[in-house]
Amino acid sequence: MSETNETNQQGKRRTGLIAAFVTIALILTVATGAGVYYGIQSLTPERLGLAVTESTTTEDSRSSKTGETGSDTSRGRSGKSFSLESSAARSDTDREALSITQIVAQGKPAVVAIDTETTVATPFGRNSVIPSAGSGFIISADGYVVTNHHVISGAQSIQVTLDNGDTYKASLVGSDPANDIAVLKIDGADLPTVQLGDSSDLEVGELAVAIGNPLGQLSGTVTAGIISALDRTITVDGQDMMLLQTDAAINAGNSGGALFNSFGEVIGINTAKNSGSGIEGLGFAIPIDHAEPIIEQLIEKGSVPEPPRIGIYTQDVTAEMAQQYDLPEGVYVVQVGEGSPAAAAGIQRGDVIIAINGQETLTTSAINAVKNTIQAGDTMNLTIIRDGEKLEIPVVLAEATT
Repeated sequence: MSETNETNQQGKRRTGLIAAFVTIALILTVATGAGVYYGIQSLTPERLGLAVTESTTTEDSRSSKTGETGSDTSRGRSGKSFSLESSAARSDTDREALSITQIVAQGKPAVVAIDTETTVATPFGRNSVIPSAGSGFIISADGYVVTNHHVISGAQSIQVTLDNGDTYKASLVGSDPANDIAVLKIDGADLPTVQLGDSSDLEVGELAVAIGNPLGQLSGTVTAGIISALDRTITVDGQDMMLLQTDAAINAGNSGGALFNSFGEVIGINTAKNSGSGIEGLGFAIPIDHAEPIIEQLIEKGSVPEPPRIGIYTQDVTAEMAQQYDLPEGVYVVQVGEGSPAAAAGIQRGDVIIAINGQETLTTSAINAVKNTIQAGDTMNLTIIRDGEKLEIPVVLAEATT
């Protein structure tokens, strides 16, 4: 009997233990899982009998590691972020480059929106008013505004809106279609102005900030990029122009707006955008060094004299043509006008012009660019190749109308 009782007691104990385990399992099932979590947390490598080495993923080591590799930590919350103004800023020992926000604060108040109305005759014998829009910038506190010729061409009314919302009726002082530059005048005092810079020492890759009125509806829009190229010959409305190239976004309506450098100075007048299908980041601006004397003449005289003439008809000789026809690369003189300055100086058919005043000019556009900076009556020294011999020939320029 004693053995039977003991067996029964053991069975009862086993039954009690099973019931206890079932109860615990039910409790853990109903619980939120905190007990399981803490149980897992207690299974340290030491308790599992595993070898322990120094961790390389502690908070300190992660910070150090991400700082070295340029991860999100270094780019964002705790490290230095990439900035266009610091990467593309122009270095100058005499002055400090500005941030884009500083450039905008300095220049944006003087960049204006321009709205025009042009009356045209319809095929049905009625007149229709065509609105148009562009950009410009103020260069004097009394209200001289620079823009593109094509922005105001043919306009019967011109309105200028400042960045602060003030509007003015503008009058046309003068324009130069060949160089796509115009000057307007508004009646104001103590107006904000831009500071004109120097485009002759620009470097490819330096910062460029464009401000203008894209689409004629988004006045004061700021875009930033770099100077992509210098001295690009681009045909605009049938005219060959030597322009700056930038990847700062320039859209319809930006024409006439300002292109700023790292110091907040205007180094170009935005004038054209290649908007072909699939093309991005291709904008152009008139170099301010080229525009300045034209602006001054428009303010002083209301017009720009016609460029002086040499009196030659030319054909560009490219590197490929030079190799094919055994000619020097340059500008081939096809014909010399009778009684022209070139004829008087002794320029002959078959001469190849390679430089003017010591400056290489291997295209007709380059010759015109130099010639148009010289006045009638001035002497221009042409470097030519004739029968394999280099010659220097001075030519006295004449008025275009003679």
